[in-house]
Amino acid sequence: MSYNFDNLISDAKGILDKAAVKAGEAVDYSKTQIDRAQLRAKINEKYTELGRLCFNMHETDADETGKMKIVINDIRSLNSKLTEADKAVNAKKTKTCKFCLTKNDADSSFCTKCGEKLF
Repeated sequence: MSYNFDNLISDAKGILDKAAVKAGEAVDYSKTQIDRAQLRAKINEKYTELGRLCFNMHETDADETGKMKIVINDIRSLNSKLTEADKAVNAKKTKTCKFCLTKNDADSSFCTKCGEKLF
């Protein structure tokens, strides 16, 4: 059986489809990394705001407790979102078995297909 133009088109389409999937995964990963960086920056801003409120409270004897509680709750909320984003990134990480080349979860110790120890 000879290799014809239809086979070439079909193979090229398959390659392009795989490339598109990989590109989409890379874009999703990059977006997640950017989101995580933005969450960290917001958390740092909230800690700065909390420190400023604490300093002002000390310097002026003004009661900033209510504002401080709001900022603390904001920090908790942002930390929760960051934890979820970290879990999503870690869930996408894999370990490849050197024996059978199966992809396994990053926290796996043994291959799910052949049972080989993962490193």
